[in-house]
Amino acid sequence: MQRFIKLSAVMAAIVAAPAFAAINVDGNAEFDTGVASGNGSDKSSFQGGRIELNFAGRAEGNGGFVAGRGTVIAGNQASSGAAGVDDAWVQIGTAAADVKLGRFEAADLYPTPGDVFRIGGAGLTTTNVLRGRTTYGTSGNDRVHLALTAALGAASLEVGLVDTKDVSTAGKGGSKGIRPSVAFAAGPVNARIGFESGKTADGANQVSFTGFGGGLSAAAGMATLRFNFGSNKTKFVTVAETKTTGFLVGADVGALNVSFESGKKTQGASETKTTGVFAAYAIPLFGIKGATFQPAFGTGSDKTGATKTTVTKVGARVHYDF
Repeated sequence: MQRFIKLSAVMAAIVAAPAFAAINVDGNAEFDTGVASGNGSDKSSFQGGRIELNFAGRAEGNGGFVAGRGTVIAGNQASSGAAGVDDAWVQIGTAAADVKLGRFEAADLYPTPGDVFRIGGAGLTTTNVLRGRTTYGTSGNDRVHLALTAALGAASLEVGLVDTKDVSTAGKGGSKGIRPSVAFAAGPVNARIGFESGKTADGANQVSFTGFGGGLSAAAGMATLRFNFGSNKTKFVTVAETKTTGFLVGADVGALNVSFESGKKTQGASETKTTGVFAAYAIPLFGIKGATFQPAFGTGSDKTGATKTTVTKVGARVHYDF
């Protein structure tokens, strides 16, 4: 019911915009099918996917604008088969600055193109704890999330504020904090850097955390080279603090995306090292715009002391924009 009410509020904001903007409706279908192995288990097949339906509108007048977007997701798995809200936000501002309120994802400080079967791991951090679309407790919705964005010539500044503290639960879980980032573009080079700082809770164990990271991409001929980095320090009340650092290097050559990432997490005397490789190649389907078939591969390993676990996935993704 809360999700329906939130989506209805966004749609009402769109319709009530000054110029009565037309509502744009679009969507996409995305399904992954493959085989997974490793981590002490036999090979097993899997399939997952979803249908996404978007409603959006924007109106301009008197030097400013109002925009809104609502996204409904329907999954094919038993655990996610019911429809749910993905985006539900309203945005108000001018060409110089704006504010976005609601449920959405802020700037990505660790982009991963071709991540159809990215495995990840304990030794990696993406500096995206406070990015948004937070799910916590029984409601599954952000309590408060807003992002202020200002144009700075070739750069732009985004400051995100999040508060998902759930005082209705016994553990009072959730997160709250601030997440500023700066994006810069100059010719073939694009960069974004930022940090996040906040508090969260794991049952009765209060946590404070700080993170710092960013990404850089540069086009060189037919290829685009990418580099991401991330670091995080989390302090606990009852156990030793954790420190996590990691990086990713990758290349996009035409429709091929390939990435390698590595990281390390330490907590007291314990140390976990993570490595991973993932790749995908997008093949157009019948010349139809927005329709692709993507063969993909991913493998990742965590090693703590003498114990090593590895997971590998091979398969394909079918994607269709409509």
